[in-house]
Amino acid sequence: MTDRQPLWDWLHGRARLRPDLLPHSPPWVRAHFDHAWAPMQALAHQLRPLPASVWAWLLGQNGGFVLITTGASRYVPGPATIRRKTVQNVAYISVEDLARQNEQPLHVIGHLLDHYLGCGGAPDGLWLSGGGGTTDRWREAGRRLEKLFALGYGLDTTAQANVQDYFAQSLAFYCRDRRRLNTADPQITKWFRSTLWNPAFWK
Repeated sequence: MTDRQPLWDWLHGRARLRPDLLPHSPPWVRAHFDHAWAPMQALAHQLRPLPASVWAWLLGQNGGFVLITTGASRYVPGPATIRRKTVQNVAYISVEDLARQNEQPLHVIGHLLDHYLGCGGAPDGLWLSGGGGTTDRWREAGRRLEKLFALGYGLDTTAQANVQDYFAQSLAFYCRDRRRLNTADPQITKWFRSTLWNPAFWK
């Protein structure tokens, strides 16, 4: 099994395209993608830097879905309906953000991961960035994350807004531009390397 297989297994199980997505998209988006499945391939390309352990772990959780759609990218905890099926906790990924190849899809997936690492996606549970954690090891990592946010070295205004956005934006740039993140906030770079990118945390 390749390192990419867990990602595709997760996308196959949890990610969907809005019906008739491209016909409902702006003309410039339709021009960017040459076939209906291309937005899903673009999402997979963005998510590829994340470790395979993330996807295998998420696939074992209840809920946690992705819908590639029009409108703004956002993470919405709680029940939703996708293709007439009731699901829990949805990351809505904008097809426009995928066409622009910006960091928003990764940022939104970061919120989903934050929620699940904190409390397994429970409606009222603590997210990882709020001091939660599904294991003692993750709870300690969550407490360290809160302390790093309080230092005020967030990469940009988004990362400086609150601790949830600090985690999500930092994760996005750890995947997209690690050198820039390390220059601005070397401690969060070390945190990711010792947690999400540490195989021991997924055991």
